[in-house]
Amino acid sequence: MIAVEVSAHVNPTEDRDRVQSAIEGIFPGLEYEFKEKEGFTARLVGTGGRDSLELLHELLRSRKILDTGRRNMHIEGGTVTFILNKQAATVGKVSFPPGDELLGSIWVEIVAQDADEAGRVVDWLAPPTEKGHPQFEIEL
Repeated sequence: MIAVEVSAHVNPTEDRDRVQSAIEGIFPGLEYEFKEKEGFTARLVGTGGRDSLELLHELLRSRKILDTGRRNMHIEGGTVTFILNKQAATVGKVSFPPGDELLGSIWVEIVAQDADEAGRVVDWLAPPTEKGHPQFEIEL
């Protein structure tokens, strides 16, 4: 069982529908909740399962950024976390920023049953490569 949570801050200068569309362009099929906050930002949170990772799986291969993806996915226990550039996502591109961005990033958390399954998720999404080609492909 894999649970996916994708979230992003929605700043007052941003349109919530556009932020949701950016997330949907990489993680289709999520169910959303808008968490309003007092002050500067609100948070849009989408939840789903393994199916919501299929497009990301394809985009990492089509953009030839498996190594970058793998390097930016962090495993702690049974959880895989990483961030994506929100602006790039608005045009359907996957980009891994070096840290949280000024206007906010897209935060991704994938919860697996244990550390071994979390490792399989990373191997499935972004396997190690040799000369730019995946060393293996696995089913998830």
